[in-house]
Amino acid sequence: MTNHIFRRTTASLATATMLCVCGFAATTASAADEQRIEGGTITYVHEQEPPCLWGGWVQQAYLSRQVFDYLVSYDKGAIRPWLATEWSESQDRKTITFHLRKDVTFTDGDRFDADAVVANYPAWEGGIGWHGFTYMKGFTKVDDYTVKLHLSEPNPEIYNILANGHYGFQSPKSIASNSKEQKCLTPVGTGPWKVEKWARGSGISFVRNDSYNWAPPNAAHNGPSYAERLEWRFVPDATTRWGALTSGEANVAYQPPSVQWKAAQQEFQTLSFVATGRPQGLSFNVAKGPFTDQRLRQAFVYATDRKRIVDAVFKGAVPFEGNGALSKTTPLYHNVDGDYPYDVTKANALLDEAGWTGRDADNYRTKDGKTLEARLPFNQAIIDSEGAIALQVIQDQVKAVGIKVKLIPLTQTEGFAGAYSKPDDKEISFGYWVWPSPNILDIVYNDTLNGHPNGNNTSFFSNAEVEDQILDAQREPDPKARTEKFAKLQQWFDDQAVAIGVYNFTYNVAVANNLKGLWQDQGNGLLNFNDAYFVKE
Repeated sequence: MTNHIFRRTTASLATATMLCVCGFAATTASAADEQRIEGGTITYVHEQEPPCLWGGWVQQAYLSRQVFDYLVSYDKGAIRPWLATEWSESQDRKTITFHLRKDVTFTDGDRFDADAVVANYPAWEGGIGWHGFTYMKGFTKVDDYTVKLHLSEPNPEIYNILANGHYGFQSPKSIASNSKEQKCLTPVGTGPWKVEKWARGSGISFVRNDSYNWAPPNAAHNGPSYAERLEWRFVPDATTRWGALTSGEANVAYQPPSVQWKAAQQEFQTLSFVATGRPQGLSFNVAKGPFTDQRLRQAFVYATDRKRIVDAVFKGAVPFEGNGALSKTTPLYHNVDGDYPYDVTKANALLDEAGWTGRDADNYRTKDGKTLEARLPFNQAIIDSEGAIALQVIQDQVKAVGIKVKLIPLTQTEGFAGAYSKPDDKEISFGYWVWPSPNILDIVYNDTLNGHPNGNNTSFFSNAEVEDQILDAQREPDPKARTEKFAKLQQWFDDQAVAIGVYNFTYNVAVANNLKGLWQDQGNGLLNFNDAYFVKE
């Protein structure tokens, strides 16, 4: 699978009457299977090291996928059973009844059942900051192997959300008894791998769960992992990760340098996943500062040749994205790539019209004696070195029309601690959001979350009428009408230039030729090492 972009249809996600578990089909052994080497250690070099193994960041979901299992699995546009065998929806679409498998155990011996599901909900609610936007209110137990999930709003993508890597299950015993650090570093799940040790700053050692026998039906096999161990190494530098793969020190490399992507496609196996949700894009502060003026936001965008920048920096490894609200793979995506072509003349005209006609000593535009300046802080855990280069090119291009941009790189600690996160701190934000539903608009444009300012709203957007339209689109039961409503909203945000896309967050992976069976799920690109095995070369 090389550089595929996966599209999903809302219709398939909204069908959840009664679905049954089907058994694993017997697979015919291929030539590679016949040469399979039993056991071995897979070494994977990743980039970011998250603070905990599970939580609300996609970098945590990559790890969670190895240790936890989920109620359902996303498979090529369809939701399939996993720990839940079947489910049904209430007429108002706000209650879902799940029937659970009866043969699943956690790696500490605890039983997976209705009590385990109910016990996990408070951990989700307290440990995933954006959880409120799933509309989940909690589970209630019906019997030992049946639960009801309650929603405050209908959510057609709720199954995709439950499958996307954040909503895995920890053993109730570990939730009740383990320390906060243990639950962070060595959580106990039902998944194919167990955490043996997390060496901070270096990596995580996983060992096979020999009792594993409940893989999702879209996996290539059921049963324990073929490999015995998985060494997950944190290597921030892309060139070093590439070198580890080419030298044979690693079997799998995350995000090779873009300049090496074509070589990777020729010399190795490659996987590529364009993340759902929101792309890497520019979000303008519409509450305070110069970009409260729509003309300045539009001028900034016209002054940047975004597609050419993406092509030059990423050399085909990452696609351009014009839509600042939804990425190309998100359900109900609306294509606006043709809007805001590079047009310096139009940019200058808009700036003149807005009254920024003076110039300072450095030739930046001024108005009433004030320089047109924008602070753009960016978290280096979210924006890698190539993304930083793209920002530098944007900085140079807008300088040509008289806009001064001050780039402020932040460490992961600073970024997640909330540095430069208030309306007075910045004029522009840059970043992505991985999310499998068009209600990403609710997450990033709602001005409140649980009664407090919503930190995901980096534009500081506040418009009750538009927020009502987002919720109305989310509630809409008719698929065609829902598509139209979300398209209208995306076009409005684009026309207003509240947020503008630059490139899609893309999860590229290069794999050694003697390792077969590795695959990415299609919810958010999580790697499945359970099916991976070595072959004789």
